[in-house]
Amino acid sequence: MESGAFAERGEVHHKDMQGGAQDGGVALTAFVLISILENGMENGKAVAYLEKHLDEISGNAYTMSVVAYALQLAKSKQAGKAFEMLKKHKVVEKSGDVKFASASKKTEKPKEARAYLFQARPVDIETTSYAVLSYLSQNQTSEALSIIRWLVSQRNELGGFTSTQDTVMALQALSAYAAVTYSDRHSSQLTIQNGKHSHSFDVNTRNAIVLQSYQLSALNDLVSIQANGTGVVFAQLSYSYYRDSLNDDAPFFCSQEIKEMRAGNRLQLDLCCNYTRPGKSNMALAEIDALSGYRFDAEQVHTLTGIEDLQRVEMEKEDTKMNVYFNPLGGKPVCLSLYSDVSYQVADQKPANFRLVDYYDPEEQLKMTYSAKQTRSLQEKCGDDCWPPMSPSLPPSDESTVTGTSSEKPMWHLTALTTAVMMLRLLA
Repeated sequence: MESGAFAERGEVHHKDMQGGAQDGGVALTAFVLISILENGMENGKAVAYLEKHLDEISGNAYTMSVVAYALQLAKSKQAGKAFEMLKKHKVVEKSGDVKFASASKKTEKPKEARAYLFQARPVDIETTSYAVLSYLSQNQTSEALSIIRWLVSQRNELGGFTSTQDTVMALQALSAYAAVTYSDRHSSQLTIQNGKHSHSFDVNTRNAIVLQSYQLSALNDLVSIQANGTGVVFAQLSYSYYRDSLNDDAPFFCSQEIKEMRAGNRLQLDLCCNYTRPGKSNMALAEIDALSGYRFDAEQVHTLTGIEDLQRVEMEKEDTKMNVYFNPLGGKPVCLSLYSDVSYQVADQKPANFRLVDYYDPEEQLKMTYSAKQTRSLQEKCGDDCWPPMSPSLPPSDESTVTGTSSEKPMWHLTALTTAVMMLRLLA
């Protein structure tokens, strides 16, 4: 554009990318400028546009972090000012770790409405990642350590973060920090003490990038970690547990209706989903499991992708799971019909899971289940053909006390056969 801004042509799937300026183009312009500068090119008009809007975006931590880094790369005269404005969004936690987030936004849900182990919003992870890059550009490596510690604490057990975009930025920030703090003198020893059990790790230049793991034996005992030596080592404790989902204050609403066709051999699931809060959501993802014994009709993918409000439809797990990507949802319901067919008979069928999640903020989600109108018992499904006929139980005989029961004989024969094979191998 003549102003130096880059305009979004089409739908913005990530609301925070729209930035805080009145015309909404500051964040996108900063993204594009960063890409241009990292490829050795320049764009003076884009730099001037960002400098002009600095004061306007001062209250938006996300946009401020991206713009500050872009101006650092451009060696702008306003880079120092932008960096100081960014530092006003610094949040120091009780642990001493530092993150960057807008003070005006509520970044955590009430304790009773979220999981025990809280993970930061993806936008806060992105904001903090850009802040790390700005600190490194200012050669403030030591000051960045407390920020790195917070960033690492948000990493999940698989090595990623909450969503795709924040994972990319966090890994870039961590990689940049690792590059400037690298030392070829790396020799550390870690000792894990878990009750009466212990385990030691040696970390050196030869295995520094190799994942080492240890499974705890005493789950109810204290776990302590001691380290000595030189270098930086990251230790992480990972665990999982199951809990009932809570849909209090869910940002989405979905109505559902099940229709049975062809005597129950084909099901039609009608869904109508909308966003319950003001404005629009980010791009949303619906993960739908088929009922046990059913498979989704793969032919319907072409029909669904023709719906204007849908972006993409995927099938997984041999057509027993469907992923539907929605354009940003608003207050107007988006409706679709999903078809599934019987693959094999299942009695006493349990409800199947449905989850609608904000793609860029996965903690914002709706979970529910659906089921067929009428489940059938085992007898109704297969009648007398469910199980092969069985002989009535016989009282134990004298022979059984010597040779073992009938259930033990196959195991004895298998053991004898295995022993015989081993002896033949030894004699060969």
